[in-house]
Amino acid sequence: MTIGLIFSAIGATCLATSSFAKTKKSMLTWQLSDYFFTMIANFLLGGYTGAISISVSIIRNTLMIKKWDSIYTTIILVIIQVSAGTYFNNLGLIGLLPLISSVSYTIISFATNKVQWLRWVTVENMLLWSFYDFTIKAYPALFMDIVITITTLIAIIKYSSFTKKTRTLS
Repeated sequence: MTIGLIFSAIGATCLATSSFAKTKKSMLTWQLSDYFFTMIANFLLGGYTGAISISVSIIRNTLMIKKWDSIYTTIILVIIQVSAGTYFNNLGLIGLLPLISSVSYTIISFATNKVQWLRWVTVENMLLWSFYDFTIKAYPALFMDIVITITTLIAIIKYSSFTKKTRTLS
């Protein structure tokens, strides 16, 4: 369990860093680092739907970084995630939270290049993952879910057009 918690903490730190990325490619690259460590942590802590969801997310982000994603790969990845995640779900409704989180991120990240939208979906994802991480006792990840939610909200405010307009008027 201790090794799972260590992997969880490393992954969460990478995800927190992604919140302040200025480009979609940079954000997706930091998330790949997070996914690698978090996938292992979830598997070690018995969160199989989380591990499956994250493994498909690794493929998704890699395709997006290489600009090989399309509507067809997006649909295929969503189908794989939902099918495999549902099949291996050992946590009931809580086990579906990583799937919901990942599917929403997959759809939004395919639909837009706007980093601000990706930040908003990151907040949604962290809230869903916090319930899941609490259930599988991934406490470093739970702590970081909260921190990432806060830091991402700060990034949203920092990079919002409203804040930029206010600064130029001052």
